[in-house]
Amino acid sequence: MLKRKPDHKTAIVLTCFVAFLWSTAGLNIKMIVWNPLCIAGGRSLIAVAMLFPVILKNENVQINRYVIGGAVCYAAFNYSFNISTKLATSALAILMQYTAPVYVAILSWVFLKERISRADILCIAAVMAGMIVFFLGSEGGGSVPGKIIAVFNGITFAGISIFLRLQKDGNPVMSMFLGNILAGIVGIPFIVSVGLPNLKSVLFLILAGFLCAFTYSLYAIASTHLSALETVLLPILDPVLNPVWVFLFLGEAPSSLSVLGFAIVLISVTARTLFSLHRDSEKEHLQVTGQNAD
Repeated sequence: MLKRKPDHKTAIVLTCFVAFLWSTAGLNIKMIVWNPLCIAGGRSLIAVAMLFPVILKNENVQINRYVIGGAVCYAAFNYSFNISTKLATSALAILMQYTAPVYVAILSWVFLKERISRADILCIAAVMAGMIVFFLGSEGGGSVPGKIIAVFNGITFAGISIFLRLQKDGNPVMSMFLGNILAGIVGIPFIVSVGLPNLKSVLFLILAGFLCAFTYSLYAIASTHLSALETVLLPILDPVLNPVWVFLFLGEAPSSLSVLGFAIVLISVTARTLFSLHRDSEKEHLQVTGQNAD
């Protein structure tokens, strides 16, 4: 893991890299022939084993209400995402995760006192429009329970973002560690009752556990130098590439209207990302020239 906290630009790059790795999650889950509750618990148990040495070496190990809140939201997101990916489509599961900016905008304004800019408002409006278009084109995309559970992907992901941001002076990786412990404990009864899957599924489960431990730890670290909204707006590669991998390898193809919805989300979030990077460059220039950054 990183030995020092990243600056804002580095945090943006790390978050985009994490999003690229996250985009393989839908394919990984689809490749595991196992109960989704077992997948959620199993990959978390693997993640705990991988994160344990990191936590032992870290001197800043503290547990408070923000750490616990982040852990609970992460565990809930883990199950919600796995179940909705299995019962609905990968595209639907990931797109519902990115309704999070709406919840984050409200919660960050209330709890973090972070100002919502006009660019944020425009981006959120465009993202919601894209979501509506996507839903209009995904009527046949999975079961009704899968679609209902997918709604919680955005709510719980927003909760993760808020609680990680509240730990900007702490060790947010602890939330991911405890969240995986919680998800793993919940999943043990299901794993015991169902039994282990085939070898191919086990290998994909190990990969899923590694990515779970690695990516969410990086995301937690990067989030301490991003606004709450940036933590859910920046991972633009995830909602775009996730269904692409599933389509290429499994043939799960979204409709043309769903693709249009994807495009609207992609363009709006990309524009918001570029705006954030441009604003950083302007601030650096003003600091170098001795002018006020405001």
